Amino acid sequence: MLNRFLPAALASCLITATAFAQSAPTPLEARYDPAIPDLETVYGHDFGEEITPPEEAVAYLRQLAEAAPDRMRVVDYATSWEGRPLVYAVIGNPELMARIGDVQTDLQRLADPRGLNAAQREALIADLPVVVWLAYGVHGDEISSTDAALRTAYHLLAAQNDPVTDTILEDALVIIDPVQNPDGRNRFVNSFTQARGLQPDGYRFSAEHDQPWPGGRHNHYLFDMNRDWFIQSQPETRGRTASMLSWSPMVIVDAHEMGGDLSYFFPPVAPPVNPALGEGQVEAQDIVGQNHARWFDRLGYDYFTREIFDAFYPGYGDMWPMLQGGVAFTYEQGSARGLVWTRRDGTDLSYADGVEHHFIASLSTAEVAAANRERFVRGYYEARAEAAANTNDGPAAIVLSRASNRWGAETLARLIARNGIEISRLQAGTTLCGTALTEGGFLIQLNQPAGQLARTLLERDTPIPADFLEGQEDRRVRGLDHEMYDVTAWSLPVMFNVEATECNSRPGLTGDAVSADDPIEAATGSGAFGYVIPWTDAGQAQLVARLAAEGVAMRTSSAAFTIDGQTWPAGSVVIARSEAPANIDSLMRLHARTIGAVYAGLETSWTEEGPNFGSSQFAGIVAPRIAMAWGEGTDANSVGGLRYVLERRYGLPVTVIRASRLGFADLSGFDVLILPEQSGSGYSRTIGESGAENLSRFSRSGGTLIALGDATRFIADPDINLLPIRRELAADTPSGGGNGDGSTVAGSVIADESDLRAALEPRNARPDSSPGALLNIVGNSDSFLSAGYPDGVAAMVTGSDIYTAIPLDEADTVFRFAGADDLVASGHLWAENVEQMAFKPFLVSRRTGSGFVIAFTQDPTARAYQLGLDLALLNAVILAPARSQRLR
Repeated sequence: MLNRFLPAALASCLITATAFAQSAPTPLEARYDPAIPDLETVYGHDFGEEITPPEEAVAYLRQLAEAAPDRMRVVDYATSWEGRPLVYAVIGNPELMARIGDVQTDLQRLADPRGLNAAQREALIADLPVVVWLAYGVHGDEISSTDAALRTAYHLLAAQNDPVTDTILEDALVIIDPVQNPDGRNRFVNSFTQARGLQPDGYRFSAEHDQPWPGGRHNHYLFDMNRDWFIQSQPETRGRTASMLSWSPMVIVDAHEMGGDLSYFFPPVAPPVNPALGEGQVEAQDIVGQNHARWFDRLGYDYFTREIFDAFYPGYGDMWPMLQGGVAFTYEQGSARGLVWTRRDGTDLSYADGVEHHFIASLSTAEVAAANRERFVRGYYEARAEAAANTNDGPAAIVLSRASNRWGAETLARLIARNGIEISRLQAGTTLCGTALTEGGFLIQLNQPAGQLARTLLERDTPIPADFLEGQEDRRVRGLDHEMYDVTAWSLPVMFNVEATECNSRPGLTGDAVSADDPIEAATGSGAFGYVIPWTDAGQAQLVARLAAEGVAMRTSSAAFTIDGQTWPAGSVVIARSEAPANIDSLMRLHARTIGAVYAGLETSWTEEGPNFGSSQFAGIVAPRIAMAWGEGTDANSVGGLRYVLERRYGLPVTVIRASRLGFADLSGFDVLILPEQSGSGYSRTIGESGAENLSRFSRSGGTLIALGDATRFIADPDINLLPIRRELAADTPSGGGNGDGSTVAGSVIADESDLRAALEPRNARPDSSPGALLNIVGNSDSFLSAGYPDGVAAMVTGSDIYTAIPLDEADTVFRFAGADDLVASGHLWAENVEQMAFKPFLVSRRTGSGFVIAFTQDPTARAYQLGLDLALLNAVILAPARSQRLR
């Protein structure tokens, strides 16, 4: 039976943990049951002696489960892009495992406090184990954690004289997710194996430690899956979050690695802390952290806390479950990035060291959770109960409108449901919180168990603590970098370009619950002349892309037009039945139903206003043949986000070409060539001036060349000059002086500290780098590339790139940033950046010969979470080739 703990003071809990650490044998001194196979018996090497490939890690867990079926089971929860299984292991004592189905049911009941009376609540808290979820290896080249997972599972099943294990199995259910990113780990193991020699080499620049592009960090689609938790674009993440919601873990670990010269990090975290978290959750991190410190002190391991790694961005593997009510931890071990790493102080860090440190931290976590079972189970209940009560300042509910972006709103609603947040549908004609939902919408009541996550994902802003911001401004005054670890904005309605209203009081309406798997309803019609597809959202563009791939002839308008009193916006696509295949009706219905797109029938081609279909303002749609730069010189994150958005979200195949080949590759077979963001020496080295001529020929002959984010630097370089825009220095950069050859500068008198700071200011400073904020951009209605954005949109802005405004006779500014007063949609941007960014270009286009050169000054596909900008990308990918003058 489970021990029943009465509520205890924090000091008593810590005394219990201290007793274990000071008087008992360490887990490293345990004796093991020979009936449980160790790794050496199965694969010929001990834990930490070799880097276990992902398939062997999964197979070993299955062997453990076969050896101890009464205490462990393995569950397959997802399949990676490359077909590898993702699994987790559930470990508990035999009594607990015998009734695991009932336990899981009761965990779900505890997760919804609204359905429990006091007696039911106390009964569940008294009976349930603390659920400890240990996750490893979300970054495939952070290697030691997976072998630590295997060692932890083996230890919990085989250790015979370890009081830590006894404590854990008495009152905890441990779930081990050993390989969160099998594709990335496989990539790392392959490159390491190819590079290794007679003995492990600790030299930091040896090939063993120098991963070829893109490295093992990312999954197949080159996503950083530790940024994917709420957007859930990848199958690995979707499977994991669904599994976590089904188990309601109270204590969660996400084990990582960092630079090999560093030691070991565990919480308490660095500031800032997301204000949606409860005090009890943050305080509970201290309990676990102090236990780690005792074990690390006893075993002689170095560590640090409260530095670098914060708890603000909700897309991390610790923050997402913590915002579901748990207590979560990021652990960072200095990485050998192989079997040995020679540190700058001359000492060697072995792979086995990293495995051992993660193993001890894993056991220490489970030990504290089990020893304080009642505290953590009750703490989880209280966090979700407090969220359901919603006594915090701020809105009581969020209303989403379908009016301006129907497909985006529908897609967002399903994502919200997939995150475990309750959302209901409101019928057309409803008025709520002062918003008339003429096309219907959605309601998210924030008084719900997942309210912590709902608030931070759906409110327009998550405030950064004022004292932290003051500290960052002080650092900037002193010339130091800011300490924001990630972006400061992630509001889903803003990123999806969906109109959202925050309600000050709780609406009395209830609608029909939305499920993550609900299909999006299509709207169809038929007419004697043909069809029109309104160019209003990315779902409509997807329908056009599908039909183009089927060979359907279509024409897009650069201006709005009116037929039978109905006005269709610029970009809208017309299909004439006389030019369509015989099965056009069934094609339209099939693809619209699959996507959830809309179209209407046209009885006539006669327009009452706007161009007729034979006008030059209509252009023929083509199925775009798309290529993109790939490999050395490109940024893997940008490459992954771009390719995923085009291929997996919109079904547009992409040919990837190594950037080093673009200087001489035959590009005549493509309509579109995209340069994602760059890395290292970037395109100036991999493509260079000579290669830029090939890109210029491509656009002059009718191709559409698109640069994303800092790839704009390359095409705007004066030596390349594919686009005549230039980056700006900081607005307050001193003008300098001297004789013009750089050998001397003008003399100056330093009168006070203010003059001193000015004299020390870098003369060619870039604007300070933005950690990431959502900024409003405004479309130019005269450009066909702004079609679908009558009211503008928001874009994520990171870094320091700001480009000059460009004269109309040199290029078209399709989207510009809003004025300073209206610029920031969500997040934080330094005041001087706000002033300098206002009215500057976001999307620039230039007709070059028969084609186009287009630049997004920020990457619209970053992390694939700016769905509101997808249509802007599709405008460039689909509408620009239609407007090119290439002969076919």
